[in-house]
Amino acid sequence: MRSIVVIGAGMGGLAAALRLQKAGFQVTVLEKQPRAGGRSNVIEECGYRVDIGPTILVMKSVFDETYRALGYTFDERLNMARLDPNYRVYFHDGDHIDLYGDMPSLADEVERIEPGSAERLFEFIGAGAKKYALGMGFVERNYDHLTDLANPRAGLQLLRTRSYQKLYDQVAGYFQSDKLRKAFSFHSMFLGLSPFDALAMYSLITYADIAHGMWYPQGGIYAIIEDMLALADELGVDVRTNAPVAEILVEAGRATGVRLESGEIVRADLVVSNADLPYTYRHLLPAQERRPSTLDRLQNMDYACSGYLLYLGVKGTFPGMRHQALYFSEDYRANLDAIFHARTIPADPSFHLNNPTISDPTLAPPGHSLLYVLAPMPNLQGDVEWPQAAPQVRETLLNQLEKLVDPHLRENIVWSREYTPVDFARDYNAVHGTAFGSLSHGFFQSSYFRPHNKARDIPGLYFVGQGTYPGIGMPMVLLSARLVTERIVQEWC
Repeated sequence: MRSIVVIGAGMGGLAAALRLQKAGFQVTVLEKQPRAGGRSNVIEECGYRVDIGPTILVMKSVFDETYRALGYTFDERLNMARLDPNYRVYFHDGDHIDLYGDMPSLADEVERIEPGSAERLFEFIGAGAKKYALGMGFVERNYDHLTDLANPRAGLQLLRTRSYQKLYDQVAGYFQSDKLRKAFSFHSMFLGLSPFDALAMYSLITYADIAHGMWYPQGGIYAIIEDMLALADELGVDVRTNAPVAEILVEAGRATGVRLESGEIVRADLVVSNADLPYTYRHLLPAQERRPSTLDRLQNMDYACSGYLLYLGVKGTFPGMRHQALYFSEDYRANLDAIFHARTIPADPSFHLNNPTISDPTLAPPGHSLLYVLAPMPNLQGDVEWPQAAPQVRETLLNQLEKLVDPHLRENIVWSREYTPVDFARDYNAVHGTAFGSLSHGFFQSSYFRPHNKARDIPGLYFVGQGTYPGIGMPMVLLSARLVTERIVQEWC
């Protein structure tokens, strides 16, 4: 039986380990942190249980397929609830809109903001459906050669759907209201991209949210990680935490295992890295194996944004809130330009607001609420001094939360934690402290052009997770686990 070492127990690493074990390999997973999960991790303190990273899931069918491939049923192992509405979107003037997955309800909301726009909403959703069908053809496959992209029919569809346009510009063609333009273009932010820079192709994410729904597992996203660890135990995968890898062993030109920071050597026939891909190339490969051309390419690639996260345990409940919400600052473009171009802290940050205790009161002590705030921020390529900046950002966000949630919020905070780009770099070896994933999703950093899941010059070394294709997001890293497993099985079985 061939052996495989997986570096990193993020969701992608665990999914790959489970699939590979099921395929007949003996798999060991090595994780540097005390807990598995990677960016999908959890804090449990003082009666609160808060997801550090992702808080809800989309494209549930990808999770269903992952579990079926292992011989299990996702819905039988996890208690899933569909959100309705998906989001409440707050605007700077005190107005808001609820983004329902139910089309009649969504149309009513859109009409309230911009009378006469419901018909254009249906046109926008229909165009998103076409982009979704087109896009999935590019993400659910491995790439070996540039010619793998050659698909005249898909190329024609790219032109017909105007997927080459900028996302915000295309959304603006459907809606006149600045509020609706914001509400239907922000989704690219979860790929670390400004909607003013992202391709219109990414309106497929908006379509997936509305048409396929947004889901919450009881216990939070970390409940999925816990269940994957239970599956690992059932299938015989060895998952070791507090086991940071210092170096990938390369002997006679091929990967032969890893050396831990403790000095321990773990031999394996194959190595799969779920560590941040640029970090793997820069720091985990032996110096003599780091190809200057590869390092230069990675150095010159575009990196996603980061974020400031604030977790609050609050005395009291807020039944008027939605499970998740967004706040948009008045000057949307200035906010995004600060993050992505000037790489400075925006004066009036937009943010994601999550209150999972609306759906799952067990995440907080009785009579308390758990609030999760994520404000997109520049990554560490900027000059922000986070020890000094973090308290200022916290105060700015709390000021806005007191307007949106409760004017007495500060005095009712009984527990809090925060996470900055520096923490992402330290805890997850995230290059430039990126929050959602390392490499952003411009055209020349997607599909064939994204780093491949197989090292070209080092046989036996593979990659899984957001740094390779398809890219950023939980459904994408699960797809990356499927793709790398298919490649390894094809090449080694």
